[in-house]
Amino acid sequence: MSESLHCSVYAYCATLVYFPSWTSGTVLKLGTKFHHDKVLKGIDSLDAVGCFALTELGYGNNAVEMETTATFDKDADEFIINTPTTVAQKYWITNSAVHAKWSAVFAQLLIDGTNHGIHGFLVRIRNEDMSICPGVRIEDMGHKMGCNGVDNGKLWFDEVRIPREYLMNANSTVERDGTFQSKIAKPRDRFLKVADQLLSGRICIASMMQSGSKEALVIAFRYAASRLAVGPRGKSDTAILDYQLQQRALLPLLAQTICLNLGLSYVKDRWAAVSGFDGIVPDPEIFKEVIMLCCAIKPLCAWNCQETATTCRERCGGQGYLSCNRFGAILGFSHAGMTAEGDNRVLMQKVAKEYMTTMKAAAVQARLKAGQSPIKAIATTICQPDLIQQCFAARDGRLLGLLAKKMAAVGAKEETFDVWMKQESDTVQALGMAYAERETIEASYRVIQQAPESVSQILKPVVALYAMKVIETNLGWYLSEGLLSTQVGAAVPQHIRNICKELAPSAQRLCESFGIPDHLIAAPIATNWVDYNKVDNQGEMYGSMFR
Repeated sequence: MSESLHCSVYAYCATLVYFPSWTSGTVLKLGTKFHHDKVLKGIDSLDAVGCFALTELGYGNNAVEMETTATFDKDADEFIINTPTTVAQKYWITNSAVHAKWSAVFAQLLIDGTNHGIHGFLVRIRNEDMSICPGVRIEDMGHKMGCNGVDNGKLWFDEVRIPREYLMNANSTVERDGTFQSKIAKPRDRFLKVADQLLSGRICIASMMQSGSKEALVIAFRYAASRLAVGPRGKSDTAILDYQLQQRALLPLLAQTICLNLGLSYVKDRWAAVSGFDGIVPDPEIFKEVIMLCCAIKPLCAWNCQETATTCRERCGGQGYLSCNRFGAILGFSHAGMTAEGDNRVLMQKVAKEYMTTMKAAAVQARLKAGQSPIKAIATTICQPDLIQQCFAARDGRLLGLLAKKMAAVGAKEETFDVWMKQESDTVQALGMAYAERETIEASYRVIQQAPESVSQILKPVVALYAMKVIETNLGWYLSEGLLSTQVGAAVPQHIRNICKELAPSAQRLCESFGIPDHLIAAPIATNWVDYNKVDNQGEMYGSMFR
């Protein structure tokens, strides 16, 4: 029961907040007034929940090759939506299994045998009485390792007919006689326009991942501050939060979560400025940067949620293993985030690929230059903000230069594929991560510069701790590349221990700054866990504290 309740919180976010907004956002961006008037009011009021049907069983990361077709029938003035093969079934479609009445279906647009590429269509999948529409087949995905309150489903279309007007035609139109016109010349570019809708989804996923990380940290720190264990006199009189073991495990994750929040806020602002809802066409180079940022922040937040949930569970011992204390639900949630809206590793490939095309930019040139020389730091100065930023810039520039050199030596297109996918995957992934973490640290320092003194003073050690955590994780690389000396490398763990000790008294205050209401935390070890265990609670959230 308690596990179901915890999962339902995430299910609520996904089913009633995230995916309906994604569907309505798609209709807003790809549709016109006809489509807006047709479904937006119902989607926003939840009277007509929608779903987003892009992914197919056989076409996830290569969705441009999807098999679902929308063939125009001139005589009937209709499109025929069809699922031609088993691997063409729409797969992992959130809201489709139970709730959705409408679907934004993406399919290859065919007119007189000519394929005009992927376009979006409004397709009714359930009637007002929630019966399934003729020609539509819907199945539930089945039990998952988490988020079972979310109704992920599979969709098939057996020559389902829809009016011509149901083509979302903000960019492409089909006239009554079958004449096709598009503002976008190439079919692949039309797909990329569709794929732009995933950017806001990645921001939403990152935000939900942050909520999981924050919950895990609040629970773990509250328990660590109240759980007494052996002290210097052999008595159980010392909070486990006083132990260096606990501080060293939890505080770097708290710092990482805070910095990722600052980075995510920056990405949200950048995306909002180019979202197009204001009717302004964004500069292509700026939009490319926003694509990289959205593709970078989602993996960082999802991996952080997984790492945070796992570590917090372990540091809470057996209590952390009880479902009612939330960590299991958060961990399952994190794994959903690693895959939803693009596999994390594939997104890092996208970041690296796009980043390779920006090498002439002045800021990128500066990073390439920074990566050519050792960082002028000594053991006592490596925590200084300017040297921290140099470390992140140098790692970014060194990896970018290395990958660029490798790819410049490649000849034929087939060889490019082999080098990128089969020989230099480690470098590609490392570059994507270096870009993402540099953007996060730079966003964090911008906040410090702009924040009131009272805020910046507490943020400075937080950001330094995150930076040291990243440098420690990549310390072998920094040393082998000669960017840091062995003396500096040896000092990094001690800097982390020192900052952890400095921040430990403020840990709970930092957690409270997340502003999560107690009724959403709802974990026994985050409240009076002694009173909770006075009765046979059956591992459920029993008692007045959870009402």
